Amino acid sequence: MIEGSCLCGRVRFRLAVRPQFINHCHCSLCRKASGAGFGTFVHADGRQFAWLSGEGAIQAYESSPGNFRPFCRVCGSRVPVLEDEGREVIIPAGTLDTDPALRPIVHFHVASKAPWSVLADGLPQFAGVPPQSFWDAALPPSAAQTDSDEGRL
Repeated sequence: MIEGSCLCGRVRFRLAVRPQFINHCHCSLCRKASGAGFGTFVHADGRQFAWLSGEGAIQAYESSPGNFRPFCRVCGSRVPVLEDEGREVIIPAGTLDTDPALRPIVHFHVASKAPWSVLADGLPQFAGVPPQSFWDAALPPSAAQTDSDEGRL
């Protein structure tokens, strides 16, 4: 069981399944939204995700067409987003209150990373979104299958 919350604690959530993977995204939108050199996201089965409190405090900003970034309107913290009709949840890793027992596997959109950001952790790096062959090798078969890699942040 993994739990998380926003900065003020109003929005709380639980994930009842082991995440599929964690990634670092260096696109300019994730950098700006996180206020850091990259955004770190936990991806998991959204059908095993539940809001515990504060769902009414969530507002979303459409940062690009069809890409919504939900946040707590009280404290401004990014909060999870359900995608693919609720089949996938993407959780900003900084909101986790418990250890997901999984570590990041990849950096992507490094072509637009901050010039001062140094990546020395040895994880694979991709200029944009990793190709399907990366996901096929890195993830179990059920987690690697996707209609489009565009949904992965």
